[in-house]
Amino acid sequence: MAELTPLGAFFEKLREKGSTLLIAMYAILAVLVALNFIWTPHHPHFGLDKYTGFWAGFGLLFGLGMVIVMKKIVQPFIARDEEFYDSGD
Repeated sequence: MAELTPLGAFFEKLREKGSTLLIAMYAILAVLVALNFIWTPHHPHFGLDKYTGFWAGFGLLFGLGMVIVMKKIVQPFIARDEEFYDSGD
């Protein structure tokens, strides 16, 4: 096996301790949500963005909406049969 670079060794350690990265991400998320209660927008541009967590909810709803649109509407147009690439013999 080839020698790992320092960055590769770092990611190998993270892979061995899989929950460590997940816990770190949840901790960062909790800190950011807590800071959102302390820092509020001084001049909201729209009516709803003055509420705490508006942009997080907005991103979540539209992200899920894009996944649903891609899965239900777009995927049938771009999907191919399983043997599509093997049939050219």
